[in-house]
Amino acid sequence: MHTQESYAAAGRAEMAIVGGLAGVSIWALIEKAHEVVSHPLAYLALTGFVSGFFAVLLGLSGPHRIGRAALPALGLSAVAAALLTWCGLRFDTLEAFAAAQHPIVAWALFLMIGTPFVGATLRDHHSLRDYGHLFDVSWGILVRYSAAWLFVALIWAVVFLSDALLQIVGLTLIADLLDVEVAAFVVSGVGLGLGLSVVHELRDYISPFLIMRLLRLLVPVIFGVVLIFVGAAILQAPGEMFGNLSQATTLLGVAVGMITLISVALDRSDLDAVQNVWMRAATAALALLLPVLIGLAAFALWVRVGQYGWTPARLATACMVLVVGTHAVCYAASVLLRGDWMGRIRQANIKIAVGMLILLALWQTPVLQAERISTQSQTARIISGAVAPEDAALWEMQTDWGHAGRAGLVALSADFATDIPAWQEAIAAVQHPEEHPDIARQLNGRARLEPAEKLAQLMTVLPAGEGIDAQAFRNIPLYRLQDWVDICERAQDPGCVLVFGDFVPSQKERMGFVFLPLNTRQVDVFSVREFGEVLSIGAKTTGSDGDQVTVAQLRHILAGDYEVAPSSHRSLWIGAMELVPDL
Repeated sequence: MHTQESYAAAGRAEMAIVGGLAGVSIWALIEKAHEVVSHPLAYLALTGFVSGFFAVLLGLSGPHRIGRAALPALGLSAVAAALLTWCGLRFDTLEAFAAAQHPIVAWALFLMIGTPFVGATLRDHHSLRDYGHLFDVSWGILVRYSAAWLFVALIWAVVFLSDALLQIVGLTLIADLLDVEVAAFVVSGVGLGLGLSVVHELRDYISPFLIMRLLRLLVPVIFGVVLIFVGAAILQAPGEMFGNLSQATTLLGVAVGMITLISVALDRSDLDAVQNVWMRAATAALALLLPVLIGLAAFALWVRVGQYGWTPARLATACMVLVVGTHAVCYAASVLLRGDWMGRIRQANIKIAVGMLILLALWQTPVLQAERISTQSQTARIISGAVAPEDAALWEMQTDWGHAGRAGLVALSADFATDIPAWQEAIAAVQHPEEHPDIARQLNGRARLEPAEKLAQLMTVLPAGEGIDAQAFRNIPLYRLQDWVDICERAQDPGCVLVFGDFVPSQKERMGFVFLPLNTRQVDVFSVREFGEVLSIGAKTTGSDGDQVTVAQLRHILAGDYEVAPSSHRSLWIGAMELVPDL
């Protein structure tokens, strides 16, 4: 017994150390790596590899020792990082890459689907064809991670409650510790590693078995809801119901839920599958209804593409229709062929998962380059006369679709738009918005303007008499605008602050800092510089000694307790802290 306890303690310590290293690594990637690795693609490759490696390693560890799990984790994360970096070649900056979102989603899904396969090889290579083993590995990883993250949440609840308790008697030990930037990442990482280890130790009590038994109860419920939906859909004109992408996405989401429930009901083998005749019948009926939902989703997508052409979001939806549709056809055909229909569905799941890995890999290569395909589609619509300048996706091509989108605009400007003033003007406006602000504002539409207007309202501008309007934020990526609006809406006191100052007296453009309170203690600071009427956002800034601005210091700024004073150049001083614009 003593030996077993020692072995368990050693395993927990090992996983806690790996989790702590993961936390430190993620912190270093976020806060420090960009200072050492200046090339965007190199930084992207490093980030994709390190974060992917620890995610896979922690997922495989528990059933396998760290040393044994490290090699497949290295292999899978290296392939995923290479694909991610290849995809990054489409964009000029990391911000544009992050704003696209779909490359990061593809990378994460590649790791998620690939992890059970590399985990299965730790037993033997024949396990790749053993559905029961793959099923156990997949659900085991899901349950371990879910329970471990719940444990991390409980750790933080204890930390915050303990801090509140100690502050009642004037002690700030925990708060001071959390002021160390890396501390939060280490605590989360150690908690995650420890939680994964303990969940594996208690695998007889915390297993997928309970979750799957609960999910099986939903099979007849979902069958009834979908049956009513299909009946109602038959009575209505398809064009009236299924004409936009959001409805297609909803249908696909329901279909993915149906696939999950069918797989859970069939379990790892016939012996483990649902035995009740009515439950088996409901599962088979659910499989037969799948093609109906996918057909409606495909129709909604087809209508949308016919109206507005391809975009990266519609291409991603099309790939999802392909994957879920393949499931639907295989499931329905297996049921209709009768006999060992459950076994056929299980084998189909393995083949489709491999196909998904190939599709996700192709998505990150030039073979399925969403931006290029979308640009070709939108360019063809423009040339055919199907769209007017104010309705064309010109702004998206310039700002969101990377090299391919801008190359499409250049080609349009050089060929199609040569003798058409309206198109020449529109293309010039999106390429040089500072020269054509009114037209650019119209083409940019409300997507950026609405959050920009809200951000301008939420921002306190200093010194008194200075101001800012929504148009100043029009070149900030949409994802960042929305993120800043969320932060500023939550930060009621002291709120978000924009400070301008005479940092470079020889230049007329305003320069300064944006202060964004993240919580009750920490504040993110970004350098800003005004070019014409537009703000350009620089790097995240800390004090000259590396300290982060606090909410208390931000309150000092609002009270006027700051100065713009000389250093090696002029800086913003908050007491003894110096902030230098990075633009």
